[in-house]
Amino acid sequence: MDTLLEIKYISPKKGKGIFAKKVIKKGTLVEKAHIILISNKEYEKIQDTILYQYVFEWDDPNKPDFLNAIALSQCQFFNHSYKPNLKYVYDYENQIIEYRTIRHVSNGEELTVNYNGHVRDKSPMWFEVE
Repeated sequence: MDTLLEIKYISPKKGKGIFAKKVIKKGTLVEKAHIILISNKEYEKIQDTILYQYVFEWDDPNKPDFLNAIALSQCQFFNHSYKPNLKYVYDYENQIIEYRTIRHVSNGEELTVNYNGHVRDKSPMWFEVE
């Protein structure tokens, strides 16, 4: 997968982003992120740290004491878009987040996801969207 993607610095406001190193076809798995579950008690402790910005909501119905997770992959650098070219799916059993393209991605194009979890969800973000 690292032959498909590269991380680049974008700007002080956006930070880093992930870009296609070549054309990527629709439906391609571009990232498989393993996660570490965070207990609800531990989550309270990191809310005032930089790690808070990288936490995913993890709604596994079988683990109600672990509602958050941190992914260990470059997926942390997928930026938000209301017109994303990726979607992500949680695999609760294997504690993985999979990222697949939802359309053709051009060489050099930034790969983005909708942070709301659903491709068409236009709910406001906690930050200013460009």
